Amino acid sequence: MGRLSDAEALERLKAALETMPPDLVEQVIQHARSAPGEWRAMTTAGMVRRLRHRFDMTQRQLAALSGFPHAMIARIEQGQDIRLSTLRQLFAGFGCGLVLLPVSALDAEALWRRPHNLSGMRLIPRKRRWSRR
Repeated sequence: MGRLSDAEALERLKAALETMPPDLVEQVIQHARSAPGEWRAMTTAGMVRRLRHRFDMTQRQLAALSGFPHAMIARIEQGQDIRLSTLRQLFAGFGCGLVLLPVSALDAEALWRRPHNLSGMRLIPRKRRWSRR
């Protein structure tokens, strides 16, 4: 077996990179950017109310499907602050999953490098590489 030339090695690397599945984080960021601005700016209460109307449900029906009391659904739609676990259970009542998407204009690699850049500017503490003991 002979050694590969640099050109052959680069061609093989290029072919391998083209067959790799796309970066999942980058795909999620692209989907987040495609969401309408109105939806991204909506409050949690507005989102729950809009979904409930979209699925043609009453508050009592949503309460029964999500396992919460009717009064809690009403308080959520009035803007009461809720836990993330509550919101996930509420979305399960719609038959939906809750996905949190980054809203930054940065791409996946820039988001990955962001903590390092911020620590370099001394805006956040550096990550320790060893324990303090």
